[in-house]
Amino acid sequence: MKKVVLLAVLMVSAAVAALAQEGRGFYIKPAGSYFIKVTPVEFPNVGELQPRDRVFNINPLTGAQTLVSEEAITGSFGQGWRAGLTGGFRFSPVVAFEMGVNYFQSERNTMARQTGYNANNGNVLLSVHSSGQVKALDLTPTLVFHVPTSKNFRPYLKIGAVVPVYGYLEIKTNVNDQTGTIASEINPALRAVELTREERIKPRPTIGFLGAAGFSVPIGKNISFFSEVEYRNVSVSSKEKEVRKFEGTGTTLVGTKVPITMNDLPTAQRYTDYHKKIDQNSNVPGNANYDPNKRGDDLRSYINIGGLGMNVGLKIGF
Repeated sequence: MKKVVLLAVLMVSAAVAALAQEGRGFYIKPAGSYFIKVTPVEFPNVGELQPRDRVFNINPLTGAQTLVSEEAITGSFGQGWRAGLTGGFRFSPVVAFEMGVNYFQSERNTMARQTGYNANNGNVLLSVHSSGQVKALDLTPTLVFHVPTSKNFRPYLKIGAVVPVYGYLEIKTNVNDQTGTIASEINPALRAVELTREERIKPRPTIGFLGAAGFSVPIGKNISFFSEVEYRNVSVSSKEKEVRKFEGTGTTLVGTKVPITMNDLPTAQRYTDYHKKIDQNSNVPGNANYDPNKRGDDLRSYINIGGLGMNVGLKIGF
């Protein structure tokens, strides 16, 4: 009986040792993924534009507006494509450490829209549309916990952090104003304007969280196919903004067409620093010390670039 028990213990020990030997080592994992939004929220303001889809009629004689409909615009910049390369080391049949480098590009989202119709004939007199897209590069240090098994289906769980190292929110705004409302703010001599504006908002440093469940299946020597369901929660706040494009055509009060360029945009509107708090000393319009020739100030806003996604790729061992 003792010999049988001893033999069983030796066989189990040998199997575990063989599995451990097989599991240890370095590997890389090229992958692609697509994420969907999980917790859509109201987008931040685009300058003075609130995240609303607003439709209204305009009296062409008085300029008075009559609301037709208004709807809050919600969404998430976490929806989009990712491509990444991960390097890892498996310490044992159970535990591994991975470090991933991922490039992300979100879907383009409408952030604000206004449409004003002539109350008499239904022609569009004012159209404003702002849309945003996030592009980012991040690092993902994670711990991976495998289920030790000799079967081809090999499940695992992983948990870790998301550390964005580069990225920005790009906002494009198209304006067609035949009422003079926006045109006169650019230049009091204008009664109409068609304009394209592009700006980039850079983020403050942040750290997010990720968790995933997946499996791998061997398809060749030292090569496996893997698939994961991954959840990310990454909240990012704004640091600074630069308007990179500001061009179009304006119409003067006498009907002359004139070009609109970056020179028509004061420094305070071209460059913005975001803060947790602004006060009477901040460089914002309306304050006594406002200087249009200096960088402007504004309250910081937040977006989420997390979501729920599916990763697929190859695991290549060495």
